[in-house]
Amino acid sequence: MKTFIKKIGTFFKKYLTLVIIAFIFMFLFLCDVTNLKAGSMIIDNLKSIATSFTPTTDLFDDGSEVSFVSYFFGMKAPNKEEKAEFYYPTNNENLSTTDEFLSYNYDGIITSVAKGVVIAVGYTTNNEKYIEIEHEQGYVSRYVGLYSLGVATGEGVNALNPIGILKSGQNLKIYIHKDNDLVKISEIEWKK
Repeated sequence: MKTFIKKIGTFFKKYLTLVIIAFIFMFLFLCDVTNLKAGSMIIDNLKSIATSFTPTTDLFDDGSEVSFVSYFFGMKAPNKEEKAEFYYPTNNENLSTTDEFLSYNYDGIITSVAKGVVIAVGYTTNNEKYIEIEHEQGYVSRYVGLYSLGVATGEGVNALNPIGILKSGQNLKIYIHKDNDLVKISEIEWKK
């Protein structure tokens, strides 16, 4: 009998993490089946994460890894009717543009180009840090190549709020999409 108890103790020590995870899933399953209020709230929150998850790969098609989207945290999507106002993300003159993106290479703070909600942070397949922000009128801005990130998923930002840092030698690219289509930089009215 002592040997059996010792084996059970060894099993639990060795597989404690798996046992805890199994216990949590059993608890959530029982709460879902019995409609226990606390468990149902947890299940509903987990379901809302799963159903509201919008990977950026659909928008940018680059296989990026992302964190989950903001709406689970009570952040509301930006108003589609309100006019989006865009500002350059830095006063630095070290700017080059193509028709597809803004490009910066300098040491300093990068700010949000418009008011919005951070919908994703993560790494591209090239291991570059990036941030995506959803703005009014269906716009989404994406900042690729940051040195450090200063915002988290679900955070609301205003235009010109600091969102990250760029180091010299790194090339930051900023893309703007509207309703899943890349917007030409020249088509945006940039405010001073």
